[in-house]
Amino acid sequence: MHGPAQGLATFNYPIRAAAFLYCFAVVGVVLWERGAGLVGWTLLVLQFIVYPHLVYWRAWLSTRRTRAELDNLFLDSALLAAWCAALGFPTWITYALIGATTLNAMVNRGAQGFAWSVACSAAGAALWTLVRGLNYMPQTSDLVTALCVVGMLGYTSAVGYVVHAQNRRLASGRDALRRSEERYRLIAENAGDLIAMIDHEGRWLYTSPSYQRIFDAADLLPGADAFRKIHPDDAEQARVAVLRSSLAGKPRQIGMRLVDREGRIRQYKTWIHGISRNDAPPRLLLVSQDVTDLRESEERLLLAAHALEGMTEAIVITAADGTIVTVNRAFCELTGFSRDDVLGQSEKVIRNALQPPEFYDDVFAAVVREGYWSGTTWARRKNGAVYREWRSMRAVRDPGGAVTHYVIVFSEVGAQRAGIDITNPNVRG
Repeated sequence: MHGPAQGLATFNYPIRAAAFLYCFAVVGVVLWERGAGLVGWTLLVLQFIVYPHLVYWRAWLSTRRTRAELDNLFLDSALLAAWCAALGFPTWITYALIGATTLNAMVNRGAQGFAWSVACSAAGAALWTLVRGLNYMPQTSDLVTALCVVGMLGYTSAVGYVVHAQNRRLASGRDALRRSEERYRLIAENAGDLIAMIDHEGRWLYTSPSYQRIFDAADLLPGADAFRKIHPDDAEQARVAVLRSSLAGKPRQIGMRLVDREGRIRQYKTWIHGISRNDAPPRLLLVSQDVTDLRESEERLLLAAHALEGMTEAIVITAADGTIVTVNRAFCELTGFSRDDVLGQSEKVIRNALQPPEFYDDVFAAVVREGYWSGTTWARRKNGAVYREWRSMRAVRDPGGAVTHYVIVFSEVGAQRAGIDITNPNVRG
């Protein structure tokens, strides 16, 4: 018998020791009834008391412990059959000893183990018969017969219990595996990302239902070319990435464009994970995320950033709490402050003492109230030079109406605007 969480030798050791101890008692009764001498009792002790520990240590010290313990089972068969021959093949003892060893071999090695056990038992009995001659004494006392029946019943019950426990563990493992597979199937079938498995030649093995949103069913058949719908400019790069991941077994990430059934081009970020098994060709898992909208947003942001930098007016964008989040190049040129001087700082650091504090409070109040303010003010550069500026300020709100940012735009103005009252925040330019 073999415990799944232990080595075979370690699992069998206490079972063999206990079973052989019981056999020691049964055979000992036979030797006592027959008036055996010192040699018989010595062999009995060596076989049924010392032997189980010796074969355990033999298996434990072996570099191939499981194979050594399996060989021990056949050694058990040969030696116990020799004892049956030595005792004259008593029916119940022969049945118990030969039956136990063949059952043990059958459980651990199947039909092949059963055949080898029977062969070893026959060899052990034949060897003893050749050396010592045939001695046939099938009858045993009622006590020995009862001990054999009880022992065989107990041993087969123990084997049955272990097999039952192993079957329950296997059934539980299969149920857990089935539940795990069901969870992963639900994830794959309901995920928005594209999930697929391909072979090392780039042919479909599996595609998640999300692929059906962009490709026709004929394009997703198992064995079809997985690269057929990739943009021609990206197909070669994708094939090389798949080949390298298959050979190296390391995950890779690539960007590629797919052409959907409508002929539209969608951009995807794809992760390639190699899956290798010793008994199967390498396979690759592809997880692709649609980043078309993200790429378009990035392009719009990049375009807006270029436009912001190209403006001749100075621009400051702050968070709702007044923290400066960005400034453009014209701001740095006009004020003398660098980006590092102001980013992350409060908008108050670029104010100056040329207007009273309540002026700025009134300006922000007007922006919060009406969404916009513009007018002219006096300003001071970083080097202390004073200049006149035209300034506008606008609030940016989210869909709920809450202010998220303020955009401040200003530029230096000439003397033609000098007569405008800077203390009135309701002035509009």
